[in-house]
Amino acid sequence: MKMLRNISTLTLLIALLLQSSAPAQTASGKAEIKARGRGRKLVLKSGGKSHTLDVSESIDAAKLDEVSILFSTRRPPFTYLLVAACGPSKLKSDDRQCGAGVECNLLWLKLTSDWQTGDTKSVRYESCWSPITSQDGYAISGNTLRLEYSDFRKMMSYKVAYDADRPESGFVIEESPIAEDAGSK
Repeated sequence: MKMLRNISTLTLLIALLLQSSAPAQTASGKAEIKARGRGRKLVLKSGGKSHTLDVSESIDAAKLDEVSILFSTRRPPFTYLLVAACGPSKLKSDDRQCGAGVECNLLWLKLTSDWQTGDTKSVRYESCWSPITSQDGYAISGNTLRLEYSDFRKMMSYKVAYDADRPESGFVIEESPIAEDAGSK
């Protein structure tokens, strides 16, 4: 009897571990949300249905080539997404200014239960058109994202943090001036 209880306890622990490592669930309990770009729009797929969001005002790329959902958090009645969205600086690459350039944004999206955008925030962290660059891109540790980037036109440095455990807070951004001699090194 004691062995049967131990097996039941072990089975329960394994089930809990598997559940905690499962992909983020949507409100309907379906599998994770997947994303892809279509021009300057974001196409989200969940539960066998596609939802298209116009994010053209929040991105700097001519079109979206690389799209990744970094975090998906459900806090009824909203779903919060943190998306990395990158694409070329120009629609057609050429040998002129930014012809092979890349534009990247982090998008924070607050979605309603009917997949409408409640709010959007954007951080541009790579850009050919505006001399903006991050040395190493973003880093994710647990449920936290950190990103450092510099805007050499404004001569400002930025530290961005996002906590998926508090998605309603969006980005936390610290800014500081770049030292005058930093650009010459």
